Amino acid sequence: METKFQTSFIPKKPVASSIGGLSSAPQHRQTTSIFMTIATILFILSLAGAGGSYAYGQYLLSAQTTYKDQLATREKQFNVDLIEQLKAENVKIDSARKVLNNHIALSQIFDIIGRMTIENVRFMSLDVSVPTVASDGVKISLQGYGTSLSAVAFQSDVLSQLDQYGLRKIVKNPILSNPTLGGVSNTVGFGLSAVVDPASLSYENMVSPASASSPTSVSTPTK
Repeated sequence: METKFQTSFIPKKPVASSIGGLSSAPQHRQTTSIFMTIATILFILSLAGAGGSYAYGQYLLSAQTTYKDQLATREKQFNVDLIEQLKAENVKIDSARKVLNNHIALSQIFDIIGRMTIENVRFMSLDVSVPTVASDGVKISLQGYGTSLSAVAFQSDVLSQLDQYGLRKIVKNPILSNPTLGGVSNTVGFGLSAVVDPASLSYENMVSPASASSPTSVSTPTK
């Protein structure tokens, strides 16, 4: 009886190659499983981030609409026409205040000249020059005469001692010039120039109740 032999050997199950007695197929599956888990987590996080951004955007739109409604309600509580009228009146008041502050009452120059002129001196002409820059002061130029040479000399002494008459801060750089002997009457003509502080000529100070209630007490030079 002949013995039958199997001519081919075909394994029914694949033989996994092993290195050092360990199979490599399970390790590959484990690595793939980790990558899938990480990808799934990242996908979930991205969905959560997108959902959060959308929700926050909707919140901002809702808050903006609410603020607009509140602003419209507040505006209705105010009289816009009255506010515009008050703003126009405020502009007028500010303009009037600026004009008042910059206005110079030149009539006060006569009082200043009278306070620094002695009895025996008369002034016949007056020129006033108001500069464009108020801080430069108001320049005055006078032509007058004295009853005698001694009267003109005393007038010169008064101009050098204006602090005794309360005029040192008001009248600056007074200069008496060109003394000239007159005719039969023995009068002496001369010229006088000075700079007057514009603050002392302020119309606002002249009409203010404070300056009217407490006038400056000064003496008048006499001879």
